[in-house]
Amino acid sequence: MENWYDKKEDILNIEMSDKEYWKSVELPSGVVIDISKDGAIIAIEILRASKIFSGDVKKVIEVAA
Repeated sequence: MENWYDKKEDILNIEMSDKEYWKSVELPSGVVIDISKDGAIIAIEILRASKIFSGDVKKVIEVAA
C-alpha cells in the first residue's frame, strides 16, 4: 500500500487495502473512492486537497514529498 501527495496536481491518495480494484465512485466534493468487487473501500483520492484541508493538516500536505 502506498500513500502520496502530488503537489503539482494537488491530489492526496490514501491506499487502505491491497484488494483488487473494481471501480471508482466520484463524490461531488472531489473525493474519489476506489472499491473492490466485494464492496470494500481500497483507496481514497482527494482532489484539490490543499483547498479541502486547513490548519495543521494542510501544513502536513504542503510539506509532503
